[in-house]
Amino acid sequence: MANDDIGVELDDMKEIIDDFLVEADELIASLDRNLVKLETAPGDLDLLNEIFRAAHTVKGTSSFLGFEQVTDLTHKMEDVLNKLRKSELTVTPEIMDLLLESVDILKALLDNVREQNGEEADLSDIIARLIACQDADAAAPGAPEETDGEPDRPSAGASRSAARVGKKAVPKKQAEQTIRVDVNRLDSLMLLMGELVLARNGLVQTVNRINKQEETGESSDALNGTVASVNYITSELQLAVMKMRMQPVGKVFGKFPRLVRDLARDSKKRIRLEISGESTELDKSVIEEIGDPLVHLIRNSCDHGIELPEDRTARGKPAEGVVKLSAGQEGSNIIIAIEDDGKGLDVNAIRAKAVERGLATETDVERMSDKEVFRFIFEAGFSTAKVVSDVSGRGVGMDVVRTNIEKLNGLIELESTVGAGTTITIKLPLTLAILQGLLIESDGEVFVLPLSSVHETVKTDQSDVSYVNQKPVLRLRDEVIPVINLGETLKGSRSGFVTTEKPYIVVVGLADRKLGLIIDRFLGQEEVVIKSLGQYLGATEGIAGATILGDGRIRLIVDLMGLFGLARKLS
Repeated sequence: MANDDIGVELDDMKEIIDDFLVEADELIASLDRNLVKLETAPGDLDLLNEIFRAAHTVKGTSSFLGFEQVTDLTHKMEDVLNKLRKSELTVTPEIMDLLLESVDILKALLDNVREQNGEEADLSDIIARLIACQDADAAAPGAPEETDGEPDRPSAGASRSAARVGKKAVPKKQAEQTIRVDVNRLDSLMLLMGELVLARNGLVQTVNRINKQEETGESSDALNGTVASVNYITSELQLAVMKMRMQPVGKVFGKFPRLVRDLARDSKKRIRLEISGESTELDKSVIEEIGDPLVHLIRNSCDHGIELPEDRTARGKPAEGVVKLSAGQEGSNIIIAIEDDGKGLDVNAIRAKAVERGLATETDVERMSDKEVFRFIFEAGFSTAKVVSDVSGRGVGMDVVRTNIEKLNGLIELESTVGAGTTITIKLPLTLAILQGLLIESDGEVFVLPLSSVHETVKTDQSDVSYVNQKPVLRLRDEVIPVINLGETLKGSRSGFVTTEKPYIVVVGLADRKLGLIIDRFLGQEEVVIKSLGQYLGATEGIAGATILGDGRIRLIVDLMGLFGLARKLS
């Protein structure tokens, strides 16, 4: 065989394996999710059949590709699932533990395939336990295995590629509804889309200027029509491109039923997870970042929030605790909420711990509202847990949540009532590539603030601005918010200022923190594309990058994480 032919066959085999891994990951994620559902609905035959088919498909494709360990394990799982389907076995917590453990081992086996490390796992224990859990008298020795009526076969993706290397393949039942696209191509398309948005903005500004300077005529009408068309097409194209990168948040939410189920089993608690809004879509880059903070928040709700069944019934609550995870879209932002009906946060314990750790004085914490006190839990190493568990209580986690939310220019708010439960709300931008910006002027310079991080705006002469330790603060409802002069802070200046000379304050937030920015005036809102400052300017603290506005001028985009850091240094 010629070397070229060998190369083509190797490339085809790689594509077959890649297709298999993509489909197997999806099937195993569904196994994880559906097995947890089955535990609460053991009589659901449709669900059992769906689980069986997922295991059967993985077995068939892995057998075709020669991944013997994956085939052996899924075959034994199939035997157990088949007996459950025929009611020869009963769904029990022990059987579910065993099947879920098998799913975890399957994930590890697929990682070995993905990394091509050639390692083999010792499956003797898990296979022996899968065999032992079956009723030995359920079927006669040597009886043929009952399946869902389909022979072992590769997946559609593997079948399609198999034909190219001369393997017998099963025809596809229907046309493919999706395609796989290299993310680098999407990034390039998004970059071009950004340039088009900038050009559109410039065209709109130019036409507006012409309309002001010249009398309206036929040529002006034609130009206005062209601008309207370009504006519409650009907006539609931008939306289409962004949707190419969008993924349902359910991709992240899907792993939490298993997480909650295992946490409940380990802690001897009864916990029900309710999920809603999983079809809400987010940019791929945001999806990749929110997994870790959500894991920490769910674990905290289960470990610290939900009480033991006997404690709940003693307080007049149902023995089963509820954790609600929801997602929804509000404008250009997504809102994710984690709510539990547990014991809530003990604000007095948090106050005492904050004083003990030197984060505030007793006088300070007594003056703080409950909302302000709750923010201490986001400090690194902060924990009021009396007992350290394997799940949480070591003071790690909530600071990780804040760090991840900060990276996304997101906001996080916490509300809690003792005995009733806790709700944590996260507000995130839908995408990080193009942002809605608030244009403001401070000390003669124009800056762009991410609109998703703006809480509200207030007039200086109508707000309660006072000085604490010779530093201005804004008293807004039940919060005390530090105030800085935006322009001076970005220059690294400590120079003082008189608040009455600045007419407006913009209250911005980053994760759990808030800051008031003294500014001169608002210039409106505009959709902006973040551009790097380049190697020459490098990383400038407080500045995320620059953008070109419709008037052709370059304006700096404020990096809130850097701005908060500067404010802390200069305070």
